Amino acid sequence: MSKKTNSAVTCWDVVSAVLSSTNRALLHGPPGTGKTHAACRLGLTGDQQKVFSLTLTEETPAAELRGHYILKDGKYVWHDGPAVAAWRCGGRLVVNEIQRGGPDVHSLLLNITDDLEIAEMDLPSGEKVKPAKGFMCVATMNGDPKELLDPALLDRFPVSIHIDKVHPAAIEQLPNDVQHAAKKTALIEEEDRRISVRAWYAFARLREKLMKSLTEDEAVDYAARAVFNSRASDALDALKIAKSEAG
Repeated sequence: MSKKTNSAVTCWDVVSAVLSSTNRALLHGPPGTGKTHAACRLGLTGDQQKVFSLTLTEETPAAELRGHYILKDGKYVWHDGPAVAAWRCGGRLVVNEIQRGGPDVHSLLLNITDDLEIAEMDLPSGEKVKPAKGFMCVATMNGDPKELLDPALLDRFPVSIHIDKVHPAAIEQLPNDVQHAAKKTALIEEEDRRISVRAWYAFARLREKLMKSLTEDEAVDYAARAVFNSRASDALDALKIAKSEAG
């Protein structure tokens, strides 16, 4: 098998090659490119490695990530959050939208992503926990981490890969006539002009259902208006251009 030239290597080639060889990785770039899909599925250390995933918001408490007490059978018992659960079994922790977490969550993540040899945590239950062999954390985010992520937390992710292409598996889920349009619009730099693959997927599914009761032109028009709203004409133009280039 011949090696790819530097110009032929894509971000997904890099992700596939390195994800199983690092314990901390950050995937960043435009939304809807397959970052979460890759973080949860690529480079796992064997079929048995468990994946624990959560998506952060500004309101996410640190306890949701670490763990907390719950009431069970009339008693309060400790319940591990995804971070501690991944630590215990040497699993993979996937943290989506890492830049959205608040200060408390980011402080906890500094602990969670510390060097495996020295990382440890005292739980509110009084137990001390350490990461088991195999633990890794993959974080995802939209945008530029240097602008949006706390420098101390960014430093925890020496492997930081810019995702500048839509994952092939995401494109392959789309009908042929939509694939080219999605490739053209999903990575546009200007956010107000970008159309994500998720939106194209929703359009394709709705169009298919509407064609059972409407003409093809009506189904395309109505699905575009419903999914893309004010961007409907842009999306339809992209489809026409894709069709002409393919034909």
